[in-house]
Amino acid sequence: MTDQKLTILIVVVVVLVLGILVFRNWPQLSEEEFALPLPEKTSSAPKRSTLVKAVLTECNKRPGARTTAKGHITNVGNVDLHYVTVKLMWLNSVGLLVEAKETYALNNEILPPGESRSFIGFSQKVSAVRCNVETVDWW
Repeated sequence: MTDQKLTILIVVVVVLVLGILVFRNWPQLSEEEFALPLPEKTSSAPKRSTLVKAVLTECNKRPGARTTAKGHITNVGNVDLHYVTVKLMWLNSVGLLVEAKETYALNNEILPPGESRSFIGFSQKVSAVRCNVETVDWW
């Protein structure tokens, strides 16, 4: 290679490297700056809320080792509910779970907002002396 060709090759490589460095450090516009602003949604209607509260009102140990759990559910949302599943739990005297059952507290009925429905459940376990309830699913 001649000296003239070598000099031209070095100049081309230096210009290429400088060009790459300048291009990489050039301020780029992010995707957010390219995006069109979306209009904000303003809605006067309240958001749909399906909430339910389950309360245990009674837990009685009956003769013959039968423990009864009674309670009610309340629709605290703003839409009608048609199905509510609750989990009834029976505990022994130290608080350990003895039995658990899922049952419909509301089955294909309409429960308007603010209204309540009662439910009841039984356990045949001898060691069941305490009760608890929690909501599982509702719609």
